[in-house]
Amino acid sequence: MKKGFLLLFTLIAFSACTSTEIYTRLKCHICLSQSDGVLLLPLPWDSGFSKLSPGEQAYLESQVLEILRDKGFTKVELYDRLEHELFSAGITDPNDPEQRAKVNSALGYPYFLGIALGETRNSDEWNYRSEQQLYEMSPPAPDMEISATIRVALIETASGNIVSDNAIITKISDWGTPDEDGGVNFWNFGSVSQAIRKATSKGVANMVKECGC
Repeated sequence: MKKGFLLLFTLIAFSACTSTEIYTRLKCHICLSQSDGVLLLPLPWDSGFSKLSPGEQAYLESQVLEILRDKGFTKVELYDRLEHELFSAGITDPNDPEQRAKVNSALGYPYFLGIALGETRNSDEWNYRSEQQLYEMSPPAPDMEISATIRVALIETASGNIVSDNAIITKISDWGTPDEDGGVNFWNFGSVSQAIRKATSKGVANMVKECGC
């Protein structure tokens, strides 16, 4: 019985449909070379990421850096990891135009990569509709979709101008399994964290492709 449940859980988890859509807010208008320095802004700077634990935020930051390195970028780093270099260059406030420009002139990072988390939607893992409910209700299936919206923006450190800006929405749909009584069990073992990771991966990869020389 236990093995049967585990098998059912695995089948449902892998059968869930995940879809991602990308909406262009500002089409990339620069030539991003793999030798260009890209400095990832810390995710905790965006209040939306307070929905994730510090560990999840750190994992997501590492994921972004790994994606860029896998794409061939040779100079990518998280802003917080350059604390000594930033202090030595007199950079304590990246919002100050003169200090921000030094991120490029002194440290060789012409671009910031900023990621923000927008709306998210979670749902219960399980719901049930009896045969009678399925007959009476329209639509019959409960809405158990999980989703996350993120924004990926590439910013020039010299000018502060945004040169690429996209919104990415990832949705994880539920899965229905009929039972012997004529009803349907609805499952969704996805998570908001999973949707965020998928949206981030797709968004960063799209930015690299769109801005590629």
